[in-house]
Amino acid sequence: MFILQTTTAVLIAFLAVIAYNEIRNRLAKGRSRRKDLETPGSPTIPATNDAKPPVDDGTLETSPVIQTNHSIDPELEIYKQLYYKLHHLEHHPEILPECRELLLGLLSSTIADAAKEAHSGILAVAGFSRDGLDEFLKAKDVDVTNRWEEYLTRRRAGGSREMFSDKEEAKWWLKQAAPVKYVDGAWLGHINKVSTPFKYRQITKNAWQVMSEELGDGDLAKNHVHVYRELMEDIEAGLPAADSEDFIHPRHDLTEARCWKAAMAQLTISLFPHEFFPEALGFNMAYESLPLHLLKTVKELRELRLNPYYFELHISIDNADSGHAAMAMAAVTNYIELVAEQEGEKAALIAWKRVQAGYILAEGLPTTPESPSLKVQAEEPFPRTGTEAALIDIFAAKSFVAHKIHCNSRLKIGRRSLVDWLEPNAFKDAQWQKEFLHDLSNCKPWVIKGDSEKSRLVKELSWEGKMFGSFTEKEVEVVKAWIDELGSPVQCPQSDPSVYFDFTGQSSSPPVEAVTQDLNILTNYPVLATPEPITSFTTSDISNLSIDESLILDFSNLNLSNLLPLWLTSPTLLEALPALPVRAADMFGSAIVRVLRAQTGFSAEGPGVAGMDEVHRTDDGHAVGLVELGLRMCRREGLHVPVSLKEGVALGSDEIVSFSQWMVWMGMRWLTHRDVLVGMAWAFMEMHEALARWQGDNTFLDEQSRRVLQEIAVRERKGLEVCREEIFKDQKRKEEFSRGLFLARRAIKSCFT
Repeated sequence: MFILQTTTAVLIAFLAVIAYNEIRNRLAKGRSRRKDLETPGSPTIPATNDAKPPVDDGTLETSPVIQTNHSIDPELEIYKQLYYKLHHLEHHPEILPECRELLLGLLSSTIADAAKEAHSGILAVAGFSRDGLDEFLKAKDVDVTNRWEEYLTRRRAGGSREMFSDKEEAKWWLKQAAPVKYVDGAWLGHINKVSTPFKYRQITKNAWQVMSEELGDGDLAKNHVHVYRELMEDIEAGLPAADSEDFIHPRHDLTEARCWKAAMAQLTISLFPHEFFPEALGFNMAYESLPLHLLKTVKELRELRLNPYYFELHISIDNADSGHAAMAMAAVTNYIELVAEQEGEKAALIAWKRVQAGYILAEGLPTTPESPSLKVQAEEPFPRTGTEAALIDIFAAKSFVAHKIHCNSRLKIGRRSLVDWLEPNAFKDAQWQKEFLHDLSNCKPWVIKGDSEKSRLVKELSWEGKMFGSFTEKEVEVVKAWIDELGSPVQCPQSDPSVYFDFTGQSSSPPVEAVTQDLNILTNYPVLATPEPITSFTTSDISNLSIDESLILDFSNLNLSNLLPLWLTSPTLLEALPALPVRAADMFGSAIVRVLRAQTGFSAEGPGVAGMDEVHRTDDGHAVGLVELGLRMCRREGLHVPVSLKEGVALGSDEIVSFSQWMVWMGMRWLTHRDVLVGMAWAFMEMHEALARWQGDNTFLDEQSRRVLQEIAVRERKGLEVCREEIFKDQKRKEEFSRGLFLARRAIKSCFT
């Protein structure tokens, strides 16, 4: 009884202190006593990815689509910042360790989720076999088809749309999906690097062909990012370029965290192409299969008179017979069988597990927004921490004995008065408790987030405060701990990377520094921490050279050991551009894609899509590019046939080795050196033309290979002429192009004695 009386008296004192200060402040400022000075502006509960609308107190009339929420989601902000920096990686190399840890965390979290239902999904295919994988993928397609028929049945019976409710919400949905649509294909962006061991080139070429088709094979009208950008213009989304800093600005209201998260998975899975090669293949296989939501989206966009072409394009091009799904499966099966042949069944099992990990990552991260009107609310765990739980227990006990005492109180904490908050029966409800803590946390100056010492509530509960003794010493410590925790930064959810390593059967993760620093530029990517290689070709004067000078070469005097390092390295000059799809979504970038296709050995672009035809060309040895021609020259001349770029570069003199390293170093800095790189590519195109025409005694290529090289050179010139025409419109850019042209010509000429 004594405790009850004491608690009641203390709470009365609490009320008195608040009332006294309200009156004092109003009189000091000459305000009407009928206004509540310390009433916060009814803060809205911050939105998360599973945001609920604010509690409707009769004053809110806002559409869940139109409403703008200005609260900051720390996880979303992290994704946005990394998204921008990955589009400008050469200026932000410091993010590489963070990106690798993020990728490992995403792999681990999705694996952990998938393991809960190990009997379904890709985990049901315990061991790899070509037939077993084919059966699994076909069964998945059948399941999608069956669920599609069930959806159509529901709709015919009068069922509502299941992607968006009306046209305005569909426009919101399309806009929210932009971050992930603007990186369409990025999961394969770095997979076909020249620095990849040559034994994998057949596999990487087949995988890169998928990305090439995502980029329209260099036809801008077919480029997926370009098509989506046109859709954004149709709905007047008002979005800037995806690689601009403005794109991540809050004013664009791109608030669907799961779309940004999916985009980060796509950008990071191929960022470390040598370390996570099988994971990227698995990701590709999952992503290129036909999802149910794609079919629903096309139907519902048509109903709402919105352009569904972007999504129709994916339904047709991703087919499992001749399209991307079939191509992705071919890349995986060829890879696993190669590993089994060269390294044994144990290594093949690990490789399969790693493919599964990438597949699970793609399957486990939703890529579409959740329409607010159709969202299925997932209850957030509450209380979220032990401190919150303890604080709720404290206030529940206080409300029982003090509720009636506050009947005359005018104090409001957020959206309700104190007397309403402390109604005992209402306070039993978990949602009520959650809203109370939210509003109390925003009630300044009583609570200063992250600083209990400055919070008035703590001062009044402490010695010499008006409420000293109303809370026990332990209860005061709980209040202080809760306030201090409010100021703790929220981090992206981190999963234990050991989940990924345990699942794939690999040894534990090496230190971050070991995989992001002190790397060999000829065998790793990305390598941005190394200083610019020094070579005399770049340090000597080039002012006396003329851009109109012809590249005249006498191949009878060629030192092939010096030329081959340059030959094998030259594709690195341009290969960075399409790694970020938005760069290829204009005429300049599309021309570069066509040049790369020629250099890689893909067939000439036609009006349609090559699909599996290109895979068959590669598998039959007909997709011959610059690397393959270089290896043929080695065999024809009796030189050591390198198995990697590093070995190929080692054939040359010290000066040639340095210049080759410099070309790779420059190629990793496309944004800074774009026009220099195009100028260098032009010089190598000239050399290809000259060798294809050469009729002298010392022919390094057989007649068939010369015809292949001649076709490559013709296609290179056509693409590079488009780039040169744009570059020459600006004098400074023309000078940069000329510099690259001179430097590459000088290095090439040094190979002739």
